[in-house]
Amino acid sequence: MNSFDLHMHSCYSNDGEFTPQELIHMADEAHLTTIALSDHNTPKGIADMVRLGEAKGIRVIPAMEFDTLFEELEVHVLGYGIDYEQPYFQSLFDSLSERKKAVQIQRVEKIREVFDLDIDPAALLKRYAGKNPFPAIVHHIMEQYKDKEEFADYQPGGRRCEPQPVNFYWDMCSAGKPCYVRVEYSSLKDTVQRIHDAGGIAVLAHPWLNFYQREERLQRALDEGIDGIEAYSNYHEAKHNRYYDAYCRRHGVLMSCGSDFHGKMKPKIRMGEYGYEKDDGEDILQAFLKRLAK
Repeated sequence: MNSFDLHMHSCYSNDGEFTPQELIHMADEAHLTTIALSDHNTPKGIADMVRLGEAKGIRVIPAMEFDTLFEELEVHVLGYGIDYEQPYFQSLFDSLSERKKAVQIQRVEKIREVFDLDIDPAALLKRYAGKNPFPAIVHHIMEQYKDKEEFADYQPGGRRCEPQPVNFYWDMCSAGKPCYVRVEYSSLKDTVQRIHDAGGIAVLAHPWLNFYQREERLQRALDEGIDGIEAYSNYHEAKHNRYYDAYCRRHGVLMSCGSDFHGKMKPKIRMGEYGYEKDDGEDILQAFLKRLAK
């Protein structure tokens, strides 16, 4: 069992389940001593998480996971050790939520067109209104069209069935995929600069989709100021973890490890588990903390 987990989400993420108090209890039960709360585009749960962690003897690193654009790709960046009370970070979630709402109906319309579905996008968005309607809409579509050949991989027992809405999004709705609709996120470069200006370090989250065996592209991202790579992630297969571990060690790039724990949105993911099994990973953690303290 690993003693640290540098990527998890609370109920303040639009796809997270548990409160900071519940996460600290779970981290304590899992014997974790260092964790990072990294909610999507919001620092709302950090203060409580830090306070509750201190009471249990758990180090909590303030962090956020940012949506960014890099070469027309949607790339997630983890900002660790930031001054999260800065107004930009405090207001980011609300400003992005408005942008995301504006494209939700366009995305569902794209899905309708691409897969020739008899659905009403506006009615579905109204029916499943909430902080994140997309997963419920995907579940609805998969249930309504369970016999559709194109959706076989996402049905129970299928190759991409868990987590169904997350996999469907990355497979069909991310940049370059048939149902993609652009959201005007900040650029990778601008986001990294924000993180650095707030005293933090910037790490590429779960990089397998956009950067696996694409070293020239990865180097261009590093040239934008990225400090490290989330080498071990539950998005990765074992071969991806090995690849990024070797890449980081070969090029002297900071390495991090995180479960990307959400709760029911990603039901197979367990806090503190991310595919690192060689040892306790203490050398990775200490190198990370040393860089964070600079």
